[in-house]
Amino acid sequence: MLTDWMQLAITQAKKAGVATYQNPQVGAVLVKDGQVLAQGYHHYFGGDHAEVDVLRQVTSEQAKDATLVVTLEPCSHYGKTPPCCERIVQAGIRKVVIGQLDPHPVVGGKGRQYLLDHDVAVVTGCLAKEVRALNPHYNHFYTHQRPWVTLKTAMSLDGKTNAAGDARTLISNQASYADSQRLRSQFQALLIGERTLTIDDPQLTVRLLTVSHPPVRLIVLNTSAVARDRRILQETTGETWLLCRQASVSDASLQALPNVEVRIGDWTPAAISELCVQQGWQSLLVEGGAHLQADFVAANLIDEWVSYIAPTMIGGAGLPAVMGAVPTEQLAFEQPTLKWLGTDLRLRAVRKGVE
Repeated sequence: MLTDWMQLAITQAKKAGVATYQNPQVGAVLVKDGQVLAQGYHHYFGGDHAEVDVLRQVTSEQAKDATLVVTLEPCSHYGKTPPCCERIVQAGIRKVVIGQLDPHPVVGGKGRQYLLDHDVAVVTGCLAKEVRALNPHYNHFYTHQRPWVTLKTAMSLDGKTNAAGDARTLISNQASYADSQRLRSQFQALLIGERTLTIDDPQLTVRLLTVSHPPVRLIVLNTSAVARDRRILQETTGETWLLCRQASVSDASLQALPNVEVRIGDWTPAAISELCVQQGWQSLLVEGGAHLQADFVAANLIDEWVSYIAPTMIGGAGLPAVMGAVPTEQLAFEQPTLKWLGTDLRLRAVRKGVE
């Protein structure tokens, strides 16, 4: 029965979608005498945690001596909300079944220990693999101290992303476009290079659906030749960070733009990854261009690859999806999934050994 109840908790957790932002998706189920009394989840970033959401639905008499099944270890510290562990103990919960211990260093086993110290029985690891799949970016960030990095490409059958020259080439269909918007919504930072900014003039925003915390837009710039009328520089939803490799880029007109942050430095993939850690951005979607993506491949700093493949040929003069540097070792991917999006095909695969 524990696995059945944990599966219910997993289903609850998924209801939040991306609304939890930098918090993990968490679901909970309260059980007593073999009967489910309440189900709940963490609805949004800064809101009640799943444990509190469940306890609010029952009386104190119902909660006493009940079993709480929760996907992630309850917190024992004061953050945006009071500690869930205190609330669990005060409610008289007799047993807590945990799917996964929290990798966040502030929690990291402390919640489990708090419950044990207060005579609450604890079971851990129930449906652990399924529970971990709820929050791959969160888990990766706090386990490895770096963001989860996904490369996104849109290419032709012959592996090209653009025709020759500086004209933008539309490859993907509308179904792929809509899917790519959903993909963006799952990330906390989006990254492009200067050539992509110049050729595509993207907004780099999430459209077709609403997100409470728009992803931060990151642009790596090599020169100061940036037109101030670029759409991304006029965008007021969310932040835009200009990662400049030359100090001359950081002029007064750029600094004065609304919601724009300018940083000067040697913006290698490792440096960009470290910036994400400093800012707490747990996930990074590298959207282009080909040279920038190749730099991440060469640095072995990718965890996932998502490619939209269209049934068309561009030819020998087109730009390859990834070009430039090569990795120092073979990169193997696993867990491949294929999805038809009209006539386009989406391939999604995770780097072998990544968790």
